[in-house]
Amino acid sequence: MQDDTTLHDDRDRNAGLDLELLLPFQIYQLNMKLCAQARAIIATHDAKLTLPQWRIIRILGIKQRSPSTSVLKSAGIDKSQFSKCITTLVKKHYVQASEHPKDKRQTLLELTDMGQQAHEALSPYLLRRNEYLLGALTEEQRALMFDAIQRLARAADHTDFSEDGVREDDGPASDWLR
Repeated sequence: MQDDTTLHDDRDRNAGLDLELLLPFQIYQLNMKLCAQARAIIATHDAKLTLPQWRIIRILGIKQRSPSTSVLKSAGIDKSQFSKCITTLVKKHYVQASEHPKDKRQTLLELTDMGQQAHEALSPYLLRRNEYLLGALTEEQRALMFDAIQRLARAADHTDFSEDGVREDDGPASDWLR
């Protein structure tokens, strides 16, 4: 059992925790900034779309006619939000949903003319933004960043961090976990 002095010392140590050292916190903060930036661009050029709706339109603009499951995975949003976005985009005539010929559990999604116009109108601005963001990095930094993102994505699949849960063969993170 800890005495009051030890508890006080633990609180002081935790209060001084530098959140900038925590990788998930940094990634979250960057994500929030990037989302705010994208929302501002979308609002400036087409206030009728939300960021998740734009992501779906962008994916369909690139992939053309796609199964809903494929679009959902690419969009990186939860099923409930995805379903609401698709319903709204269909009602607003940006997206057309049709029955999948082989898999009745999903639908085929494609942009309507209106959806294609929105894609063509917004894409140049968001592509320039992407170029601007990548321009902040050298070629070497870009390569390292893309590699690091892929490694972190694989490491994020791991959920057991008990002493027995982290093994030598768990991948790139295993070096610093031990």
